[in-house]
Amino acid sequence: MAYQWLATLALAVVLVSGQVDIRGELKNCLQDGQDLNKCLRGLADSFKPYMKTGFPELGIPKAEPLYIDAIKFELKNALADVVVDFTDTDVSGLSEHELIYIRADKEKKTIASKIFVPNSIATGNYVINGQIAVLDLEPFAPSPYRTEFTNTTLEGVAQLEVQNGKLVISGDPDISIQVGGLNIKMENLFGGKADSLARTVDKFLNQNSDKFIKDFQPQIAKSVSGFMKGFYNSAVANIDLDAFE
Repeated sequence: MAYQWLATLALAVVLVSGQVDIRGELKNCLQDGQDLNKCLRGLADSFKPYMKTGFPELGIPKAEPLYIDAIKFELKNALADVVVDFTDTDVSGLSEHELIYIRADKEKKTIASKIFVPNSIATGNYVINGQIAVLDLEPFAPSPYRTEFTNTTLEGVAQLEVQNGKLVISGDPDISIQVGGLNIKMENLFGGKADSLARTVDKFLNQNSDKFIKDFQPQIAKSVSGFMKGFYNSAVANIDLDAFE
């Protein structure tokens, strides 16, 4: 989802049939009279096809699907006391994003971007337990789930600093996520033996989607932030310092 600004810079690693020196790419673009932001956007637009493949030769993993090891969803109110543990989640659809902006602040030495993802899908396994009204949710073996996210925006800001003559990210990029809507579908609720009750639980969870989104966001942001930092530091640590002067 917010990989694009780092992906922008990282494009120079591999294009067409071989490696490309990002220094040269940015320098050539700037020497042609273009400003830094326009150069970055051009690279970002070109990088999109590589988000699903990554750059194995550099130890840089693919950006899609995004893997999340575990997420805990807890909902407590007058009607419910529910805990859902989601595991082995893959999030796809990030490569279909639209880049809203990417811009560098030379004075602050930051790179910021915002992307829009029309549709993305999370799939994995879940275990649910607790109570909804008079329904007891006893945990069964992990079962598949699917969540469809719509109209998601991700904004990322990375602070750069110079270390040993190279630009690197200082700390973790700051990521914020806004989800327009979602639909949760859990398979095998009640062991697959009570379809009507399962529909009731699905409906209840979807009616409380704001809480679901709130619990999901930090884990997605953490995963995106870690990927961005590793990708940038691996791919563009040798960018010319004068690009930010």
